Amino acid sequence: YEAPGMALLFIAYERLITAIHNEDTIANYHHNGRELGRLLYEGRWLDPQALMLRESVVRWVASSITGEVTLRLRRGEDYSILDTTGPALGYHPDKLSMERVADAAFRPNDRIGQLTMCNLDIADSRSRLEQYAATGIVSGPAAGLIGDLEAGGAKHIAVGAGPDDEFEALDDVAMESGVD
Repeated sequence: YEAPGMALLFIAYERLITAIHNEDTIANYHHNGRELGRLLYEGRWLDPQALMLRESVVRWVASSITGEVTLRLRRGEDYSILDTTGPALGYHPDKLSMERVADAAFRPNDRIGQLTMCNLDIADSRSRLEQYAATGIVSGPAAGLIGDLEAGGAKHIAVGAGPDDEFEALDDVAMESGVD
């Protein structure tokens, strides 16, 4: 079954998924996709578990996939991804810069890697929820659970508002660690 066009669409789609969603969402997407594929292969297209898996993938993963992927094709199955752009990408160079010190979510004395990545993951999840709320995907009981999501809350989480005084920052960390 040769389908070179479909193979290119798959490459671009998977690239956008990894650029938009976090690691845990992608792991669930792959797990649910394998399970759904098994059910479809068995002819169980309309079984409740197949419908439930399909709905979760379409509603929470596929609905936010938008963007452009530029590929360079060579002979055979060789290609290079040249560029990935889109309005909902989770990666921004300024978020992950080790050079940024103004308006940083954490100070150099913090555990930069882990704390920043956790904070950015929370900001990415908030950004995705804002996107879902804006498109009407979050409705019914889920909307009541989440509450009002004003656009821009994710940026506030990523930037943070930490203490300006280095001593105060260290004191806060000591209090949270129980070594004050």
